[in-house]
Amino acid sequence: MGWVSLSLRKQTLRAEINAKELRDIQLSREIRAIHRNLSYDQSVYNKDKKRELAAAKEGYLELRANKPERSDDPNDTAYSDWYLEYQDAQADYQEAKVEINEYYDDIMAEIEEEASEREAQLQEEQTQLEAQLEAMRAEFDSVKEQISADIQSSTPKFS
Repeated sequence: MGWVSLSLRKQTLRAEINAKELRDIQLSREIRAIHRNLSYDQSVYNKDKKRELAAAKEGYLELRANKPERSDDPNDTAYSDWYLEYQDAQADYQEAKVEINEYYDDIMAEIEEEASEREAQLQEEQTQLEAQLEAMRAEFDSVKEQISADIQSSTPKFS
């Protein structure tokens, strides 16, 4: 009759195993969601970064496109004035480019760090959960074998 209490333990174990397997699936989904969200956020920030870089470069390119012709006339300073303005615009663009890149690199590092921390937490929980599941499955198999042995030993033997 010990098999009756073992059967109850078997049912309890099966329910707990099912709940833990469900949680394991949920953790896997959450980890995949973190990766998807990180990829999405990165693509959004990369798009914004490219847009800002293009806007910063626009004035510089416009000035470059309006380059005057060089003249042999020593009194014509249009080219030299343009060249000085062009150098200033180029320096401003390079400075803006560095600032924009640093800004978005900081943002990327921050969102990657947050995602990594959350993923590490979930993976830690998943590792612990899988260890518990393994132990529960081993106990489940042991209980199942014990039930079978108890039933066999309690059956009447006719010779």
